[in-house]
Amino acid sequence: MRQTVRSNKAECTGCGACVSICPKHAITMQPDAEGFLYPVVDGKLCVACDLCEKRCPAGKIVAENKPHAYGAQHKDEAIRNLSSSGGVFTALARGMFAQGGVVFGAAFDEALRVEHIGAFDETELAPMRGSKYVQSDASDALANAASLLERGIPVLFSGTPCQVAGLKARVSKKHDDQLLTVDFVCHGVPSPGVFASYLKELERTHGKRVTAYTFRDKRLGWKNFSAVAIFEDGTEHVGQQTTEPYLYGFMQNLYLRPSCVQCSVLRDVHHASDITIADLWGAQNVCPDQDDNTGLSLVFVNTQKGRKALEAAGAQVTMFPVHDTKPLLRYNPSIGHTAKAHEKRKTFFSHYAKHGFDSAFVMKLLAGPSRLERIARRIAHLPRGLVRRIRALVGKA
Repeated sequence: MRQTVRSNKAECTGCGACVSICPKHAITMQPDAEGFLYPVVDGKLCVACDLCEKRCPAGKIVAENKPHAYGAQHKDEAIRNLSSSGGVFTALARGMFAQGGVVFGAAFDEALRVEHIGAFDETELAPMRGSKYVQSDASDALANAASLLERGIPVLFSGTPCQVAGLKARVSKKHDDQLLTVDFVCHGVPSPGVFASYLKELERTHGKRVTAYTFRDKRLGWKNFSAVAIFEDGTEHVGQQTTEPYLYGFMQNLYLRPSCVQCSVLRDVHHASDITIADLWGAQNVCPDQDDNTGLSLVFVNTQKGRKALEAAGAQVTMFPVHDTKPLLRYNPSIGHTAKAHEKRKTFFSHYAKHGFDSAFVMKLLAGPSRLERIARRIAHLPRGLVRRIRALVGKA
């Protein structure tokens, strides 16, 4: 009797497709020692149908697209301020609501855990806006989206590339016409357990409860975004990309999911989604006339269905074609390249297992070598004869 879905744990993306596929409800997502969710099979319920493994999307080749790229920006600056980049997701969501459909996306719950939820109108859309640099639990959302499609209700599902692949594995192809999928250029997903531990550290340090968290606050502009924790009394803890420990660790790949560093099948022209969204980093050089530092999206249209959805949103969005995306790789390498695990990842998790998230330790771990360490490294690579002569000269001095 099986105990999990993938024999190689590192291949599991945590998309949750297996949970919603299992006909006996024998699979649940449980956190491991690093705080990532993995499928665990109840042997008493499992009937060994192997449907979970057969439908698992991990590692499966995604057909090559011929995407068309656009720069895009919502015309409403208020929407842009509430969004991580240009507000394109809101425009697409409004198009789905106009069809009587439901929109799924990642949101914080009351305990600041990130999970996928559904919105039936725009009043429920706000929690989905903005980046969540934590892997969300989408297993229930996949099942709910599939159920709505089976009832003839259109669905827009937004998530990571692997979550979209998970939904595609779950949903019958006969419902594909009613499903619009939107993913994004993914840097990788950090551990939910690590983020929860970081929030606890913030609460211990400040002596009050964190009630909200924003990863991409634009108070200093779109390019110089800040992470903001809001406490129960309305006060804030604000940090930037190199000063906020959790955000800094994420940007440096310190605690990404193991599968993220081998995610080569869902990048570049290989996306299972209809539309792929990213920040148009490098706008100041690529399209300076459109860059106002309030947020600008790079949109890849992967399918004809995606093209129709973007065209329908055209009245809300200012768009222009991007004919050459290669220069953008310099500013956003995740478009075409898989993340590389930080060399000190193991050291971080060894410390985390004993102490939880430790901001001081993280900042020290990610700090560059001191002047003495740099000198020592240079000396270590010198020829032995030269080192002996240097030591002799130092001795004489």
